[in-house]
Amino acid sequence: MRTTCITAILASSIFGGPLLGQTTPQSQVTDLKPNQSVKTTFHGYVRDLACLMKFNEALRPTNDCAAMCARAGSPLVIVTKNGAIYVPMSASIPDTSQREKLMPFVGSYVEVTGEMFQRSGIKAIVIEQIKKADDTEPQRVRKDQ
Repeated sequence: MRTTCITAILASSIFGGPLLGQTTPQSQVTDLKPNQSVKTTFHGYVRDLACLMKFNEALRPTNDCAAMCARAGSPLVIVTKNGAIYVPMSASIPDTSQREKLMPFVGSYVEVTGEMFQRSGIKAIVIEQIKKADDTEPQRVRKDQ
């Protein structure tokens, strides 16, 4: 009994919170005030995060490596031609995977419209619409409030 209690305390302090399998009560989430979002439309490439961060070549228009890494389970992001990285997220809490929505577009240049949240230099996008785009067009960003 004492060993179990000590293990629970250590696990809680190491992992910074409740033991695995425990979740935050919904009442804690509903009491939070969300950050302000901005409706935006932008263009970018759907890429896997690891290759994008490790290799400059990941921004090339044709990138078969991205498809291979995505099929292997790598996290997916959208990166603009000027290097801004958008992390896809769901509109719900807890967040749900957006892989199914992004997989048809891996390696492609896309136009994305959605609610953008920004914090500490990280941009996250709740995708409302995503479609293939022409990567020869000049990039434009539109923010509607």
